This record gives sequence, structure tokens and C-alpha cells, in this order.
Amino acid sequence: MKLPEWTETFVKVYNDKERFPTIADVALELGISYQTVRNRGAILRGLARRGVEVPELISRVITKTRNDEEQLTPRDHAQKRADALRDAVCSILTRSRYPVINPEAVIVESSVAIVYDRALGLNVEKETTPRTWLSDTLRVERVEDPRGRTFIFTSAQNDAEIHLPFWRSLKTYAELIDADIVVGPLTYETQWWSETNPASRFYDPRLEEFLCFGQMEIGDNFIFAGEMNTLPTARRPISDLTTYSRGRWAVFPHPMIQLKSVPSTDPNIQAHQVMTTGSVTRPKVIPRRAGVKSVFHQVLGATIVEFDEDGDIFCRQIIADEDGSFYDLDIYVNGDDFTFHDGVAGIVFGDVHIAKADPKNCIASFGIHPRDPHRAHHSGSMMEVLKPEKVFLHDIHDHESRNHHNANDAAHAFEMAYRGRDSVEDEVFMAADFLYALSNAYEDTQVIVVDSNHDLALERYVREGRYRNDGINMLYGLRLEQAYMEFRRQVAEALEAGVNPPTFSLLEWAIRDLLAPIDLPVQWVHDGQSYLLNEVEHGNHGYRGANGAKGTVTGFAAMGRRMSIADKHSPEILDGVYVAGTMQLQMGYNRGPSGWAVANIVQYPNGKRTLVTLQNGKWRGRK
Repeated sequence: MKLPEWTETFVKVYNDKERFPTIADVALELGISYQTVRNRGAILRGLARRGVEVPELISRVITKTRNDEEQLTPRDHAQKRADALRDAVCSILTRSRYPVINPEAVIVESSVAIVYDRALGLNVEKETTPRTWLSDTLRVERVEDPRGRTFIFTSAQNDAEIHLPFWRSLKTYAELIDADIVVGPLTYETQWWSETNPASRFYDPRLEEFLCFGQMEIGDNFIFAGEMNTLPTARRPISDLTTYSRGRWAVFPHPMIQLKSVPSTDPNIQAHQVMTTGSVTRPKVIPRRAGVKSVFHQVLGATIVEFDEDGDIFCRQIIADEDGSFYDLDIYVNGDDFTFHDGVAGIVFGDVHIAKADPKNCIASFGIHPRDPHRAHHSGSMMEVLKPEKVFLHDIHDHESRNHHNANDAAHAFEMAYRGRDSVEDEVFMAADFLYALSNAYEDTQVIVVDSNHDLALERYVREGRYRNDGINMLYGLRLEQAYMEFRRQVAEALEAGVNPPTFSLLEWAIRDLLAPIDLPVQWVHDGQSYLLNEVEHGNHGYRGANGAKGTVTGFAAMGRRMSIADKHSPEILDGVYVAGTMQLQMGYNRGPSGWAVANIVQYPNGKRTLVTLQNGKWRGRK
């Protein structure tokens, strides 16, 4: 009969009573639980009784007792247990390169219970499991000046297998970009201070040097919450933690990817973000509903945090394939090797609103100034560096000149006239000119416009007939209405014939009409249509939900389809739904606290995505 594969190592440790005097010591050395040690010993002894040749195990039954004068009281035993547990916990908290500086915040107290002794007929004292709690937030040494530094944050579950290919890739990349790796520890079905389960404090030895059990403050505007021991199965790991960082950017260790924007009270200052990391260990859960469901959402991943020389923060998600390889911007890493790849699959830019777009954000994203009549090219943009195969533009048109929200606002009409922005045709031409410049500058990239709510405002302007009392726009409105009514005629004929009606974008028609005879090489995804790129939905702007409901991130996440949307202006990641931001924080109509931020979605050749948030006209920390 073949013996279990663990037999040789188990017997060697179990029989070494000098080095491992107790079963708890054996469990700690082998990285298994106390009960598993007992079970394996019983298995081997059972095989021996059945005549199977197995290595002999020593007896670990305690047969001797102390003399009466040497015996410890229950309170003495309780204190010894508490002291031993406190030493074990403090050891793991302080032995990495990021030691906890206030381990005294972990309180381990002895505990004695009163039980009834039948032999004596009296209540007597008996030591019990030590009581543990926390008196303060665990902290590691603060990084005072992070300018020019890069960090890679990830998480690891206790007693779980490390994903060696991904770990190798992470270390390769950390060396390449001179980054510090920080691993946030998590526990499952136990706690670090479990007395009888040494596996609760067991992490792969290759990770121990990088474990961070405390909160790491980095500069004045960022924290890594290494102290936040969140269950790996938690479905919304940061939904109730948006205030925890107290107005600072924050990364929480967790194997699921989630990101939320936290509103700024000043609409001129973009929202800060809180996010999770992904994990460097494989899932290890109980096969029940919560555990099984969580495995689907757990990812091999990490979060890169860059601080440039100005102290601005740039965070991105790394999500690895099963072979451990991953992309980060223009670099592909696989094990010990890296290369500059040929380009990303796509970029979803934040809502453009070209009439209002912030020039510095457009230059950083597209390399084009939105109001430069010469369309001079600026180097170093996302488009130039990442070389996307496709780009998706949302809300390319703003329709500020005659938006329905301001239809009865005389003051707004005055403002548009005073600024010389009351011509609908001129505003449409701004979008046309931008698209023409973009497609010319990047001939190898397919430009795709996703019909959005502001784009559709042009159609609403015509449908409601508001142009008829709008002197400067009356003739152009008539031209638009003629085109739109021709489309509606085609719809009517199709419906009468019992076939699917055609789709149409009045903005697309208007732009192509203005640029004629130039053939604009831009593709449109009409309102309500689908466009998949590597099984990720890109055709939904984000304002139309299921069954006629308003589009929400939670609603889209419930559909089970990976999506990249815009519309909200507030970057977010939830269950495979990624939300881009906007190109302008100040639209003129937004007031009060705002979750808006300038952010674009990058999709890599393997279908993995990341959110790239711009800061002060910059899209990354490193050059």
C-alpha cells in the first residue's frame, strides 16, 4: 500500500521531541493545524495496526506530573498560555521589512473560568483560551517623502498556496521599475491570534519578508491599509470603507478588484479613490455558497502606486493571466522576462465634451489641443505611447449651445451669445474637426464614437422643434430635421414590413455632412447597440440600464457581462464593470461635492483592464 506523500516529513518532525516538544510546535513547523497533526498521527497508527509497514511514531502522551510543590495553578497556566500566544503574534507582526511599530496594541490576556468539579463537589478554577483584542490601529513606519517612489501592493491569504509564476513576474517588474513590494496579509476561518491553529499565522516563506500587518502612511495623501484583515470572500470589500482613509487615497489588500471614487467637497479638485489589490495566492475557501461564489471574483493581481516628483499619485491595476504574466501600460512581464509590447487593444476615454474639454487633459490623452486650429501634435500622450488598436469616445459632443436643461434659462442663452457659442452648427463642427484631427494623427487606430446622452441632445433639439424659434440656428435646424425625418421614414417602412428598423445617429450624419466630401474613417456605435472587444461590452455609454431603467454601475454589475462604460464622470470598478471619468472637472453646472475625476480605461491584448487616472495633465508617474 502506498503511504501518503506527507509521511516522511511528518514522521521526521513528529518524532523530534527535542526540537518540537509539543504538538502545537509540530503543527507550526509543518504549517498545518493542531487537529491535522492529531489526525495524521491517527492515520499512520491505524495503518500500522492493519499490518502496513509504516515508520514508527513516538508517543506524545504526557505520563508524568509535577510534584505538588511544583504544580502550577490554573491562573499560572493561563498566564503562560497568554504569554506564549502574545510572543507568537508579536513575532509575525514584527519580523518583516515592514514591522509593526506598536505591537503593544495587540492585547492578549489570560483567562480563567469557574467550573464545577464533580469529584470535589466544588467550583474550581480552570484556565481557558486567552482573550485577545486590539486597542489601537496597527501601524508601520511612515514614509515621509514618497516623491519619485513606486510601490506594488498585493494581498496574500494565510495557509494558501502562493502563485509562483505571478510572484516571479511581480519581482521581475519590481526590480525593473525600482518598486517596493508590499503584501497585505488576510486570514480565512481564523485569526492571527488563534491559539490552537498555528496555520493562522502561516504564510509562504517567500512572502514573509514583504508582509505588512499595519497601516502604512505614505506622504500626506495616501495609506495602505495592511491592518484591514478583510475576509477573502467579502463581496463588496470597500463599499463601507470610503471614509476610513479620511480624505486620502487608499489601497486595501483583498483578492477581489473594486474601486470607488470618494467625492471632494471642492468640485475643482478631483475625487480621491479607494481600491483593492488582487492577490498573489491562490483561492482557498470552504466549498459553500459564499466561498464558491468568491472564487469567481478573486483575481491574481496587484495595484501599482507611483509618486512623481511633484508628489502626485498615480494608481493602476495589474491583473495577471494564469501563467503569471501581465501587462502594465506599455510593458509586458512574464516570469523573469519583460518586453515593450506592440500596443494595447483599446482605450475608453473619459467623457470628452469637446466644447468644454480641459486642454491639458486632452494633450495628455490624445496629444491634441482641443482648440488649437493647427492641431499641433504633442508627444508623450497615452495614444502615442500605448498605441491602441481601437479607441472609444463618449459624449464627444456637449450641446452646450442649446442643451434642453437650459431651454428656458435666459441667463444661459445670454452667456452663450456673449461667448459666441450660440451656434449649434459651430459646436458640431468642433467635434467634427477633433475627430478628423485624431483620425489623421493616428491612422493605425480605429476611432469609435459611442452614442451618448449629450450626443443625443442634438436629436432631442430637433425632435422638440426648439430650433424653429431659435433665429441663429433655424436654417441649420431645418437641415437636421430633414435628415432625421428621412430616418424616421425608413423606420416606419421597416416596422410596417415586419423587419428590424435601421439605426441612426443624427450627430454622425451632421459631422459627416460638415466634412463632406472627406470620408471620415470613424465608426459609430448607435444608441442601444452592442460592441464587444475581447468579450468586454463597449457599446453602452452607461446611461441606459436594463428594461428601460436608468443605467447604474450596480445594475450593470448584476448583468454578469464585463463592461467598460463612461457617463458617470466618477471612476469606479465593480464586478467587471469599469467606469471612465471625464475630461473636464468644471462643466459650469456642477456644484458642491463631486466624485468626478479625469480617468481613462486601458484594455490590454489579453482582455485585462486598468483605470488610468490623470493628475494635473499627467497620466503616469514614470517617464
